[in-house]
Amino acid sequence: MEPGALVQCPYDKSHQVRVSRLPYHLVKCQQNNPQLARKLATCPFNARHRVPQAELRSHITSCPDKCQPDVPHEMAAPLGNGLKQAEVPAPWPGPPCREDWEAELDDTEEPPPFILQARANALLLPSHSSAQAAPKSCRGSRGLRDPL
Repeated sequence: MEPGALVQCPYDKSHQVRVSRLPYHLVKCQQNNPQLARKLATCPFNARHRVPQAELRSHITSCPDKCQPDVPHEMAAPLGNGLKQAEVPAPWPGPPCREDWEAELDDTEEPPPFILQARANALLLPSHSSAQAAPKSCRGSRGLRDPL
């Protein structure tokens, strides 16, 4: 169905709604018509299908959105007298692993530990700057007094 096609609202027959807007419209109309909403049931195959509760069984059997999964004949048959359940295949074991992670750990040498060496008066400069940082002096030609 085209997104622009018009469909009739199940809550109010005078409402014609585009298919693309129908889910939003159904929520609003369901809230606006709580008494009618109690009488309508939602299709398990398509939430846009709202039918009277008495007609739900017939709708489920004839719903165009109904899809049956492909089930083997043996699985679809009910279990009963003398019928045994189909066997579930064992999981695939996979190829044997030739890696030995424990042996690989023994072969490697321990790297030297990382030690951060920080000094009290060390000044870190950006790597792009080659100039040394020097403290600015407050003393100079302006005649400021020495704080000491």
